[in-house]
Amino acid sequence: MEADSKNNKALCILNFSGRYGGAEKRYATLFNRLMKEGRDYYLLINRGLYQLFVDNTLLRQHERILIFEDGTKVSNHHEEEKGRQIEKEISANIHKSAVRLFLGRWKYFFFTLFLWLRFSRFFARQAHQFRITKLYGVWQGGIWTWMWCKRMKIHLVYGVNASDKLMIYKNITRFFDSQYWVLQNADFLDFLSPSLVDDYRRVMGGRVKGKVLKTPNSFIDFTNYYSVEPKKPWVVFLGRLEPLKNPMLFIEAINQLVKADRFRDLQFFIMGDGHLLFRLREYASEQHLANVVFTGLHPRPWEILQQSSVFVSLQTSENYPSQSLMEAMACENGVVVTDVGDTRKLVTAREGLLVQHDYQQVASAIARLLDNPLLRKQLGENARQKVLEKQTLERFVKWFEGVMNS
Repeated sequence: MEADSKNNKALCILNFSGRYGGAEKRYATLFNRLMKEGRDYYLLINRGLYQLFVDNTLLRQHERILIFEDGTKVSNHHEEEKGRQIEKEISANIHKSAVRLFLGRWKYFFFTLFLWLRFSRFFARQAHQFRITKLYGVWQGGIWTWMWCKRMKIHLVYGVNASDKLMIYKNITRFFDSQYWVLQNADFLDFLSPSLVDDYRRVMGGRVKGKVLKTPNSFIDFTNYYSVEPKKPWVVFLGRLEPLKNPMLFIEAINQLVKADRFRDLQFFIMGDGHLLFRLREYASEQHLANVVFTGLHPRPWEILQQSSVFVSLQTSENYPSQSLMEAMACENGVVVTDVGDTRKLVTAREGLLVQHDYQQVASAIARLLDNPLLRKQLGENARQKVLEKQTLERFVKWFEGVMNS
């Protein structure tokens, strides 16, 4: 594969955690569209993330995908076994001494430094061979490349997508996980939502440099996301099973809900993977919640969302612009969301029910939608109309091309 122009553009999406979030998923969708339209871009990505995307049908194989061999092997073990192992590791970490924690951080740093050095060699070669002059970095795709971009005079646009945690670490042992330096060295900073600009400027003490951009909208690929009637009495949680997503709040709401006889036969889906998987399974077992289905990372989530009636998004600080929430809205689910951050940019009282972080409120909102099919249907239709009109890939591609070609 040879470079076909003097000035090429690229996306760089890196995530070495063995999981992915909405930001990575969103830009995989973008790259698929850019390739379909024959646009002049390359994608730099690590092997582990690439394999997860392909396995979950999120990224189509293409000759313009440049893969960094990170040595990652994607595990296919049973989800419960994974959850147990994660839980054991967390418990072990809690009981480590301060000295061992200190040494552990440095061990992690040097391991990551070695990986970064390998990646740097890969990046420099690819950037030179394919004459990359402008790069859009997503998460570690910006954190790990900004130094090379400065040295090689590559214009860097960094996508600031972290609405749930800022990740501004100044400790050297967290250097390769911190946005602190890239926020001061990128040429452009593309903020996913307006409120993020003020949040980062406040935390950074004004040291947010580079030209500030604001993403006009989020998007999903709507191809598989539509409603299949009649809807089934299914209630869905879809997301990373981490504290900031509040899956425990959802399962506590389930426990409250099934106390009513009319809801005992409902089907509840918890879709995703993360550190809380084992605890969620344990809670379901303790409370005898036999009608809770744990799907893990489902390769075709639309098969559930097309038929489900209710979807919940209970994030701690922000539900905008959750990929799974938009997918559920496109499938005309009645949605229950926590009223935080810029959530109302996506869901107002016209499209769903807004609640506080209280399992009784969540349970009550779910019950209201299940007891009132006409309300659920009207809110679902409004939700689909909104995302189809406002959160389109076409709108984003037009804006993105303007930024990358400027």
